[in-house]
Amino acid sequence: MRKPSLMIEKGEQFFSNGLSLFVNRVNEKFDLPEHKHDFIEICYVWAGSGFHYIEDKTIRVSQGDLFFLPIGVSHIFRPSSHNPKQPLIIGNCIFDETIFSFLTSTLASEYGLYHFNEINAQTGSWLQMREKSGEFSRLFESLHMEFENKRTGYETMLCGLLLQLLIGMERAMKPNIEAEIINTTAKRMDNALAYIRQHLHEKLTITQVAQQIGIGERQLQRNLSDHTGLAFTTLLHKERIDRSCKLLIDPSLATFTIAEIAYRVGINDMKRFHHLFKQMTGLTPNRYRQQYSR
Repeated sequence: MRKPSLMIEKGEQFFSNGLSLFVNRVNEKFDLPEHKHDFIEICYVWAGSGFHYIEDKTIRVSQGDLFFLPIGVSHIFRPSSHNPKQPLIIGNCIFDETIFSFLTSTLASEYGLYHFNEINAQTGSWLQMREKSGEFSRLFESLHMEFENKRTGYETMLCGLLLQLLIGMERAMKPNIEAEIINTTAKRMDNALAYIRQHLHEKLTITQVAQQIGIGERQLQRNLSDHTGLAFTTLLHKERIDRSCKLLIDPSLATFTIAEIAYRVGINDMKRFHHLFKQMTGLTPNRYRQQYSR
């Protein structure tokens, strides 16, 4: 069965006096149908609780929740109850692409702000966040008061307050962004270590490993240091000696000479191999094999 086409709310219904920005505060009811709009909308749950239907998601909401909805995202709020004494009060700040572009691109491009610019560019994408200490509530109070009173310079004041709101959203997103960066770095380091371990028998350089995982040498050195506490060369020595320890006590390799074991972990200089091995284990390779072989 085909889903009925949704109502499209247009900015021209709300914008006036040449200002493509509108702010209101409404008690949500059950009569407004799910809809889309041709403007960008930031919705704030001012009071009460209920549900927010966004695209194919149903989200329980309460005071302090905030949503960033790009153009074309379908949504509707519903209160938890029909009881008028338990209203779901929503603040809406709507504006067009021109204002959004000015505040997030033209004005702030130098500072690299607004990761949610990418969300706005993706069809069907949207953002949800929650205030920690009333920061969104205060901004919506100011936005609503400026819009209602329309004192001298209110248009500029509204743009300034919207900019503050967007920066507040950016800050609220920052922990998630940082966690994403940490996860990405951890995955890169796992890949780097896996590559090193798979190629211990070869002549490995930091340049080769950096190219393999797609980052610069300096960044790889920093990340490895943070992740393992070791510089690349020290890490490589450790991995080679760790592997040689396993090979020395492997029953299937009992007939292999120490030189053959060293060769298998990429060390051809026997004097260097003995030095590194004793430095890291406190034993010579022969002594280690005798002591730990079963």
